[in-house]
Amino acid sequence: MVDVLAATSADVHALLSRRASGPLSGRREKTARLLREFVDANEDARASPNLRDERVDELGGITALMTDTDLPGDQDLALLALKTLKILSRKEDNRRGFGRELCRAVVRLALTHPRASHAVTAEGANVVLNACYEKENVEYVLQCGGVEPLVRVVKDTGCSMRCRSAAAGAVQSVCFQAAGRCVVRDCDGVAALLVLLKELDRGEGRGGKDSTDTSEERARAKARVVGAVHNVSGDDDAIRLIRVGDGVPALIRALNSEDDCVACSAAGATQNVSRERASRVLFRRGGAVESLARLLGRGGDSATQARAAGALLNILGPELDDGHGGAVSKEGEVNEDEKENDTGSEGTGTGSRRSGRSSGSGRPPADGSERRALGKLLSSAIALTAVWDGLFETEPAFDFT
Repeated sequence: MVDVLAATSADVHALLSRRASGPLSGRREKTARLLREFVDANEDARASPNLRDERVDELGGITALMTDTDLPGDQDLALLALKTLKILSRKEDNRRGFGRELCRAVVRLALTHPRASHAVTAEGANVVLNACYEKENVEYVLQCGGVEPLVRVVKDTGCSMRCRSAAAGAVQSVCFQAAGRCVVRDCDGVAALLVLLKELDRGEGRGGKDSTDTSEERARAKARVVGAVHNVSGDDDAIRLIRVGDGVPALIRALNSEDDCVACSAAGATQNVSRERASRVLFRRGGAVESLARLLGRGGDSATQARAAGALLNILGPELDDGHGGAVSKEGEVNEDEKENDTGSEGTGTGSRRSGRSSGSGRPPADGSERRALGKLLSSAIALTAVWDGLFETEPAFDFT
């Protein structure tokens, strides 16, 4: 039930934008009480009055708090401030109003400050995840060095799964843009994502009294990690890193996931990675053809089928070729995981296709019975009829928790 008397964003802005006499500690309790009221009323997106209100929120007050030099010393208040900003960042117009200063403040407070708690880091990553739906905010996060600390959190086994999941989601969001993919690749982000994905496959992860390592959180983490691998695989150099990092078997396992979001992202990543000849061999040997065929037969949304079809074309095309041509391929596809955007926002990316050559196998069709060859041909035909023209990037799901 919505509390109509709860604090609104206007109340938050009015309090935080006042010229206060003295340090933050002098108005700390009133500020904390107001932020807590706002968070309690809006943290559940399904019942959030702020989310239903389409008007743009004033960000000056929260920006003033986020940039206050005393805030890092009060981690409880910092957490409330970041939760408030996460709620506000669900709205597209608010995200567009972030600006360089606010993005820098989030990175400093939550990702690079030595006193940041795991909870603060997780909420900061959630803000980055949402904010980076906008290309300009990705650029700001890159400029202030926000990607490398996110990658460190992804691979930090000392962090809770919720924290690592949030960081993976932020990396996925950053990789929605080409510049973000390059930075993630260059700071060893591909290896970090694969390490976490393999941990999740093995059922490993951090436990303990302060962990939120529930099955739901692990499922969310896997969806975000596979989504991030899909997005970063739009970069040609990252494809090699995925193969070298033993990512092909992990993607094949993800193709068989019962989670539609995971399987969809895995199909897109497989389509991208299978553009590389050496990776195609690994996919064929690892049973990816059978997994992709099952994914096509299982139905589901058109995006999943299109990605599975494209992956089949890349993997099977050269093998069915006469040795003189290459596979029919959708080049440069980046993960287009369906966004769980309950806000109605259209997101930011309009993916662009990169032209390029797809390398064939350079050899005659594989030997085998006519029946096997016909089966492969039929698989390719199914793939051809299923391929569609769509966006390449997969937009990450907002953090509504």
